Amino acid sequence: MNERQQRRTDILSRVIGGSVGRAEGSSLLGVSDRQMRRLVSRYEREGVCSVVHGNTGRAPSNKLPEVMVERVAQLCGEGGKYDGFNTSHARDMLEEQEGLVACRSTVYGWLRKAGIVQPGKQAKHRRKRRERRSARGMMIQIDGSPHDWLEGRGPRISLMGAVDDASGEMLYGTFRPTEDQAGYLMMLRSIAIKHGLPESVYHDRHTILRSPKELTIEDELAGKLPESQVQRVMRELGTESIPAGSPQAKGRIERLWGTLQDRLTKEMRLAGVCTIDQANAFLEQFIPRYNRRFGGQPANPEDAWVQLEPDTDIPYYFSTAETRTVKADNTVSWKGATLQLHPTATHRRLEGKTIDVHTTPEGDIYIYDGKTRLNYKPVQQRSAVSQPSIAKPTPPATKAKDTHAAARKRAWLYGKQPNTGAML
Repeated sequence: MNERQQRRTDILSRVIGGSVGRAEGSSLLGVSDRQMRRLVSRYEREGVCSVVHGNTGRAPSNKLPEVMVERVAQLCGEGGKYDGFNTSHARDMLEEQEGLVACRSTVYGWLRKAGIVQPGKQAKHRRKRRERRSARGMMIQIDGSPHDWLEGRGPRISLMGAVDDASGEMLYGTFRPTEDQAGYLMMLRSIAIKHGLPESVYHDRHTILRSPKELTIEDELAGKLPESQVQRVMRELGTESIPAGSPQAKGRIERLWGTLQDRLTKEMRLAGVCTIDQANAFLEQFIPRYNRRFGGQPANPEDAWVQLEPDTDIPYYFSTAETRTVKADNTVSWKGATLQLHPTATHRRLEGKTIDVHTTPEGDIYIYDGKTRLNYKPVQQRSAVSQPSIAKPTPPATKAKDTHAAARKRAWLYGKQPNTGAML
């Protein structure tokens, strides 16, 4: 018997012997008076065996076979298919790929008994946890994560993604060579078309997302703040831009990177992903599985997304914008090229006006006067015609000056003596 059973035997024998009252015995055992009467009656009838549970020493009816335990240890051990996977990830892959169904705690017990995993220390949270937003679309967190996602099988790339603050669902994800401005514009455009516009965007202080320029006197007088192209897009769409003070402040998406750098890299390794195109194709089917596994229900079921109007000019908003001045011949210069504007009935005179040249992430160019799109055509640059070169006549060779030394040399060669003026 264990210590608890020995203690119960001692108390019950004292209650029966009269040295301890029944009320005091029920208090010592932590049971009701009615249960105390049952225990005493059973002890008088069966003796010491009554304090031992009837299932003691029996195998549970739902115990999994040892063959399954050995199979899991083989798959998750050194050199196994799921070597290095954490317990939760290993449990998910065992169920999805191998058909072995077991709860996380059971798998953890098997792996710990086999010496594959070690108990970890509980992390200490020193920061105050920020409450999630109550509804989808109230806030999204965006970021980019440069990492060796292909584990040396391909180039080092960056994963750009967005997560909903209320539900923890991954809204967008794509691999790009680097974290760049075009990637963020594509991200905001995709989310706006698929879900709608969020009320706010939480991001870091990367110069792509927040202009590092200081406010000048001219900007202050004009009431204009320095902003990046992505900031301008969010302002024009009515979305609040919130720069985080530290990486821990946007912990939702930072934890997303930690999960993906652990799970996604291993699953892409199993799938043999070696290129950025293969990685993006794999990510499309991975995101729904991730959301089913880790996504939650927000406190408010009503979404806060602001849907785009059907006639929204997508290239106008989700693009970079730079100003140009129209020349007298209705042309503008753009990165070494000349663009010929075509005036319309409402825009007959354009020379001298300031217009905006918008460039989409794919490189398409649109020209706007305010929010009115203008038609244009690139001007074919005239190539310089090379004139045929005319060969100049070769000037005649000039006769060398006949010096006295040269005359003496010629006379010697032809057997003549030079005239020295002496009488023979």
